[in-house]
Order: sequence, then C-alpha cells, then structure tokens
Amino acid sequence: MASQQELLAFLTYPNETLSNEYKSWLDLSGNKGKATLAKAAIALANHGGGTIVMGMRGEGEEKLESLPRPTEIPRYSTDTVNSAINRYADPKMHFDVSFEAHPETGIEHAFIHVPPSTVPVMCTRLEEKVIQQNRVYIRKAGPKSEEPTTAEEWRTLFNRCIQAGRESMLDSIRTILQGHTVTSTAPATDLLKEFTAESFERWKSLVGNLPVDAGARLANGHYQLSFEFIGVPESSLKRMMDRLREADQIQLTGWGPFVNIGRSPIGPHPVDNVIEAWLGYENEGRYGDHHADFWRVDPRGLLYEIRGFEEDFTEKAKPATAFDATMPIWRVGETMLYVARLARTYEGDAGIRMRAEYTGLKGRQIASIFDRMYAIRRGTSMSDRKVLEMQVTATQIEDNLAEILQSFLLPLYEQFDFSTVSIDVVNAELRRLQKK
Repeated sequence: MASQQELLAFLTYPNETLSNEYKSWLDLSGNKGKATLAKAAIALANHGGGTIVMGMRGEGEEKLESLPRPTEIPRYSTDTVNSAINRYADPKMHFDVSFEAHPETGIEHAFIHVPPSTVPVMCTRLEEKVIQQNRVYIRKAGPKSEEPTTAEEWRTLFNRCIQAGRESMLDSIRTILQGHTVTSTAPATDLLKEFTAESFERWKSLVGNLPVDAGARLANGHYQLSFEFIGVPESSLKRMMDRLREADQIQLTGWGPFVNIGRSPIGPHPVDNVIEAWLGYENEGRYGDHHADFWRVDPRGLLYEIRGFEEDFTEKAKPATAFDATMPIWRVGETMLYVARLARTYEGDAGIRMRAEYTGLKGRQIASIFDRMYAIRRGTSMSDRKVLEMQVTATQIEDNLAEILQSFLLPLYEQFDFSTVSIDVVNAELRRLQKK
C-alpha cells in the first residue's frame, strides 16, 4: 500500500498514468457507480495493479482538481468498495481503501489500492454504456481502460499475469526458506501483540477464581496461538460468529481449535467487543482439566487461544517432564488450516500474521508419548519460554502447509538440545491429521 507521502503526491501533482486513475465521486449505492469503479479496477488489476484516486475529477471533466464529496454520497468503506467491484469482477479480489486530505483544499480523498492479478480479470455483468459482460479490460495509452484488441496487447496481459504469479510463488518460497514473508516495515501499532497480551490477562483473571490446585490453571505450562488478518474489513459480532461457524464446518480431530460447545456458561458468547469461550467454567464437569481451552476473537480480524500441554494430563508421563514429538504438528497444523478457512470468508487472499508462545518448557524432554516413533533427538529444554512468529497468506497455507509448519516450528524444536523435525515427519503427520 502507498505511503502517506505517496498519497499526498497523487493529490499535489495529479497526473494520470497507466498505473493510476483519477475518478469523480461515484455513488456506490447504484449499479452505474459500481460498474464504473469496477471497470477501472479490472483494468488496473490486469495491468499489474495501481491506485484509483476518488474525488479529483468532476463528472465528465478532463481537469484534475480537488472536489468535495457530495453530501448524498457516504464516506467509502472497505466493504462497500469491495462489494461494488466484486459484483462485476471474476475472480474476486480484495481492495484496500485509505484516505488522505488534500494539502491545499483540506478535502479528504479516498484511495483504492488495486492488487495485481495472477489471471486475467473478467467482467461478469452487463451495465449499459459502462461495462460489458464476459469482457476483459486493460490500461491503454491515453490513459484509458479498454478491451485488448491486438495479439500484442493479449500477450502483454498474459505475461503480466504470469509475472504476478511468479512473484506470488517466490513469496511462498521465501516463506519456506526464511520462515516469514518479506515486509517493509513493522506496523505502527502491533495489534496482534496487544490483543495477545489483553487476552492472556483476561484468561488469568478467569483462572484466578479457581482453586489453587485446579488443573485448569495450567500451572505446568501452556501454549498460546494468536493470529491477525491483515487489511480485512471489521465485522459485526454476529457476522464474525458466522465466519467462525463456516470455518468450523470441517473438523479434523475430535477436539479442534476454537472449539464451539455452544452453551452457557462456556460459550462462545459476546463479552464487550469480542467473542469469548472458556471451558474452564466446567473444569469439574464433563470436559475436565484436559480441555480447559480459552479463546477470544476480535471482529477486526484477531484471534487468540490458550491450551495446556496434553502431556501433563495423561498417565503416560509425569506432569511437566515431557514434550511430545508430534503434538505441535497436529495442534498448530490443524489451527493453521482452520485460520486459512476463516481467512477465505473474506474477499481476496489476506495476509495472516501468526504468533505462538510456549511457556513451561524448562526441564521437559522430547518424547513419544502418544505412540508415534520418529528419529527426533530426545533433547531437554533449558529455556522456559519460546515465541514463534511468521506472516503468510491463506493460499500459502493451503499450498505449502508442511513447509510452512516445519519452518514455523523448527525454532521450538531447537530449544531441546538442537533437536530438529524433518519435512518427511511433518508430511507424514499432516497426512494422518487430514486422513489422506
């Protein structure tokens, strides 16, 4: 996404190019406005991406100048823009929206950021005198958005899509090799870290009401998994709960991530501005200490879950002494797949920041508690805590889960006297998990 300095440059030195287009304020409540915006977005996506600047041109005028948004047109939202464009575009994509005030007029303008597409984007609907069904649009000299009419224009379009696909593939490879995607700068406010800390404090306040010796306190150790969807629109609490239910339609184990018992007091239910569930409310009931999961979901696209080590609730090992060699592959792998499905309930291929924090590792030794024997070094951890972080996309999880999971978990295994986990082991366990 463009920086503030780049946005100001669009306003201060307006100049249409093949990569950016200036539009008048469009009424996105009507199909004509939606189709006009969609045509511009489709052409830019096929060109390799670009920016649409709203409110810098009067209706039918050539001169680029800062004009106030009409009172009858509400301030654009990410949802409104994505809905308007994706009404006409195939494949559907995600478009980010940002705002900046003109440095001279003080008028706020909207900027719609169009990503490059890895396949030609086509229009799916007809809107008379605006856009045609089953047509592809590209950027041409002028600049203008029109259909490709020559072999050279088609070749250029296909080459751009291939190049965009190649860059996406290289990003996946970088993720596999480096354990993270390349990002330019850290966010000014780390929402993921803040939400993780806030959720952990909430969990501590709940377990503080339990008896001192209650297993649901997870005194011997636990792990926290948290996620942030980058650039997605905020949902209502109900819509977010619908998204969670949709992701939960596929269940790979009997006790998956963000488990939905669906009854009080466990939940899930709204607590202030988030959705929350805690099985610790029934720590003396049917679920017991073994499954004392606590999770929270923020409609802005933030997820958090804390769980205890299953090794501490089995007769096969003494509590706080063992770390099963394959359990992280199952639990984190299953959660990654769940989060990827949840990401697919949004338009486009949102970036996903992932964070895991393991606590209570010191003195534990890698073992085969749950009957899976592999050639994994049975090292002992001298550290008590390990934090893992990575940024990927839903597509990367779906296409390269084993490689991403191995890269994500490797620093955790290394805490146990430089132990490692091979890609063959990860693949074998994922096949068992997904019953392939």
